[in-house]
Amino acid sequence: MKRILILLTLLIVLTGCGITGKVVEEVKEQQTQEEKDTDNLIQAISEEDVSICYDLQTQNIREECFKSLAKDLHDPSICNNLLGRSLRDDCKEDI
Repeated sequence: MKRILILLTLLIVLTGCGITGKVVEEVKEQQTQEEKDTDNLIQAISEEDVSICYDLQTQNIREECFKSLAKDLHDPSICNNLLGRSLRDDCKEDI
């Protein structure tokens, strides 16, 4: 009886180690929100798609998205998406 308990305990421990090893191998480093937003900024500019800017969560990257596309598309109305009058005015002056 003792042997069976020892074997079962050993089996459980070894199985747990195998499962843990597999989980650790599959862990991947996650992108930060800023990295995701930077990738989306690049996509928005390359596709000239203003709608992507609205989904950006990092404020300075979102502002850069609107400013860049306003300038690239020669469309000052895009600047109206910026918060603050001075940002909007500066954006329009750059076009």
